[in-house]
Amino acid sequence: MNLAPTIVTEESQEENRTAAGPAWRRLVMFFPGHDPTDMDYHHARFAYQAKLFGDLWSVGTKVTGRLDDDRQPYARWEVDSLGANWATHTDYRLLRWEDIVVELDERPDPVRLWQGFGGLWDFLRGGAARGYFRASPRYGLFFFFPYVIVGLFAVAGGLAGWGAGWAAGHILPSVLAWALGLAVGVGVFFGLFHRPGRDWRLHQALDDWDLARDYLHDDTPELDARLDRFAEVLLEEARSGAHDEILLVGHSLGATLILGVLDRALDRDPAFAAGRTRIGLLTCGATIPKLALHARGAKVRRQAERISALPELRWAEYQARHDSINFYKFHPVTLQPTAFEAPEPREPQLRNANLKEMLSPEKLHRLRWKAMRLHYQFLLANERRAPYDYFMFILGPLPFAEITSRPEGPMVRFAPDGSLVPEPPVEQPTDAS
Repeated sequence: MNLAPTIVTEESQEENRTAAGPAWRRLVMFFPGHDPTDMDYHHARFAYQAKLFGDLWSVGTKVTGRLDDDRQPYARWEVDSLGANWATHTDYRLLRWEDIVVELDERPDPVRLWQGFGGLWDFLRGGAARGYFRASPRYGLFFFFPYVIVGLFAVAGGLAGWGAGWAAGHILPSVLAWALGLAVGVGVFFGLFHRPGRDWRLHQALDDWDLARDYLHDDTPELDARLDRFAEVLLEEARSGAHDEILLVGHSLGATLILGVLDRALDRDPAFAAGRTRIGLLTCGATIPKLALHARGAKVRRQAERISALPELRWAEYQARHDSINFYKFHPVTLQPTAFEAPEPREPQLRNANLKEMLSPEKLHRLRWKAMRLHYQFLLANERRAPYDYFMFILGPLPFAEITSRPEGPMVRFAPDGSLVPEPPVEQPTDAS
């Protein structure tokens, strides 16, 4: 039975919905990382990826157009998902802060260079860089990526300036030749900084470190006001009773910022997560230790500890070995290396998002040098059914706490035709005697 979006009619949708019974109602509040992408692109990409998810799992998906306007702090659309014996209605909201990112992105390059390296220096001085190599050597190398690229640009600019000055020294006075060489060197440096610096995500990286430094030092009033508004939305929806489940999703830097949203919500209503509506937190490709390992990271450490101690909230973090921007096998609360199988005294439960299981070998081989593309795979449809499947988490029929309770995730709960099957019993150890 194939219920892929391209062949599901309105009549068949209504027929399956009736057979499946009342749809599971889920609100997803997604906090993206440092990303200037506009909301129309996000919606188009989501709709396309939802179709791929439906094709993979034999599920019908119907994505509406955007339902928001400029009065709300989020982009919004809805999704109806239909399996052979289940139905889910998802209210998907993308928490908007891309205007803050764009404002940083539009700064002149000299300002970006100065402020960005100021942020990097703050994390170096605050001991975070040393902690990165203990937590994840690849993230430590990622931290020094801007230093390496800017250093190469500086060498290229220096060589170009020296060559121009040497050539001009044969026909111009030495002072003018020196000035010309300096101008050429600076021009070449900033030319490279602008392109290919932007293409290599150097601009985005420097803006991100600048913002992270300011967030640690409580110097982001506009962002803080946005987090306050998101917390208000969360409380409104949790109290409304309109949803069976609210799933909060934080990706990359968004995982750190959504801790701030939850912390604010708890300040306003400490018992909001204890109501009828289930509350779940998914962090994926997360960089919480990026700020927590800083000497000034007490705010982030406190928020993570507070949220991990909530018995009413299910928090699961998925990490991928192929993603150099997340902290693989490193606990974001205890800030200690750990194994996925190891029981932790507190949440989140760490789970493995193995890209080898999610993508074909050919696709993974093509992406092996595209760090940002691998980083975003957490939010895209899989090519294969796998324990980590973002769209199954947000569009599927299983509560988040249930689907993340086993390392195999949805793999044992769905038949080839997309129907939901009973949970297999937990294997009990046999008595060798």
